[in-house]
Amino acid sequence: MQSIKSGTTTERIVRATLLMVLINGFAVAFLWDGYVGYARQNAEELARSLGMTQEAIPKINPALTAAEAKRLIQDVANAADATSVTDLLGSPAIERGKDAYYLAKGGHLRVRWDQDRAAVAEWIDGVHTETDLAIQRWFGYVLGLLGVIYIIQFVRVVTTRVSLTDQGLKLRGRALIPFAAMRSLRRDRSGRSARVELGYSLGGRDGFVRLDDYVIKKLSAIVAAICGQKGFTNPLSLDARDPDAAHAPRSPEQ
Repeated sequence: MQSIKSGTTTERIVRATLLMVLINGFAVAFLWDGYVGYARQNAEELARSLGMTQEAIPKINPALTAAEAKRLIQDVANAADATSVTDLLGSPAIERGKDAYYLAKGGHLRVRWDQDRAAVAEWIDGVHTETDLAIQRWFGYVLGLLGVIYIIQFVRVVTTRVSLTDQGLKLRGRALIPFAAMRSLRRDRSGRSARVELGYSLGGRDGFVRLDDYVIKKLSAIVAAICGQKGFTNPLSLDARDPDAAHAPRSPEQ
């Protein structure tokens, strides 16, 4: 017989591609917001509230957090002069009048000066708080893990290979099913018109494998070739209302 080799269907490849791109795209978007995007929006919103132009994003200190800021507030209150405050906090990202702003990802520390002393220091959450950033990152991690799974699935889909040769039927990840081991070919019991079950007996054990036209592009040709070799009635040509009619070889009278 002429060998038949088949990959998977275009529809299956397209769906696997879309899912892979969609899941990984959302993962990147969530991670971007959690690490960069939300922090930038907080900085831009503060600059806008102070009447600054949006041409330059104020410098964000990635090491400054709400917890660290609250710890520094007491140190700032005890600082003797502006030099001591600068030693603690560094240079502010923004200065407006008597206020100096030290930007973090999830908010900012505002220090209000009274002559040469820090009169007030307070932490102010941004539009997107540190909790918001953490939630975005965790969503990104979860979707990233799913994205890896979908990448693996995509590779499995595009590398799907089924072959029918004189030796028998070979499916990826399964042992060869010789023609001599094939016992029946019937329409799948779910009633789906283009899915069949191939029954076989190997090593003294009976089993069956489902063959689906969504997975196997040349299913019709493979089923027809098996029927031709074994004398089975082709289940794909039967009335869908009689799914059991093709479970065995044709009798001589047929």
